[in-house]
Amino acid sequence: MRGCRPSPTIDCRGRTMAAMRFRKQAAIVILATTAAAIIVGCIARGGDMSAELNASLYHQSLEALEGDRTHVNLGIARFTRAFEDLTAADLEQRLTDLYADMLFFNDTIHTFHRRDDLITYLVGTGALLKHSHVEIDQVIQDGGDVFVRWTMDFQTRAAGRTIHSKSIGMTHLRFNSRGQAVLHQDFWDSGHALYAHLPVVGFAIRSARKRMQNP
Repeated sequence: MRGCRPSPTIDCRGRTMAAMRFRKQAAIVILATTAAAIIVGCIARGGDMSAELNASLYHQSLEALEGDRTHVNLGIARFTRAFEDLTAADLEQRLTDLYADMLFFNDTIHTFHRRDDLITYLVGTGALLKHSHVEIDQVIQDGGDVFVRWTMDFQTRAAGRTIHSKSIGMTHLRFNSRGQAVLHQDFWDSGHALYAHLPVVGFAIRSARKRMQNP
């Protein structure tokens, strides 16, 4: 536009600078999310990556899989033992003790319904870790529902670099009458715990967060 002199808040087309900054920030977030999804697709060993579908399956499982209070304490002890060290030599047996043959499991990245598939995934994950520890911070029981708040610390290598991550999360558990988990739903920011440490993707995520915090 001839003769236009943009102000500090509005450009020559009448667009506010704040709106333009928001669009740029949104584009960065979309780029980061897309890149992260591509990486997950490359390393995925099974399960579904659709957040909408996973949410639907979770709610369906809540209706279908009731929790039994009989051996809740045994189930919690098994959960603690299984996840305290994913690099343990007897991890497969620990997981066999913890989970029922058929179940619903979602860790925000993968979904499983068969124990054998889940064990293959978790044992394979443990093999990639140099260090792994989950500290149980709090356990809340509401009837047959158990909510475990935890802090996870792990070290691994991805994209040619060492990743040392410490994150917090919560797991919703339901157990059967034998103290085996039939439902396991994690609530965990995997983007912060893993992808934010990766080159390119991590830079985009960190940049987006910084821009959102300082518009």
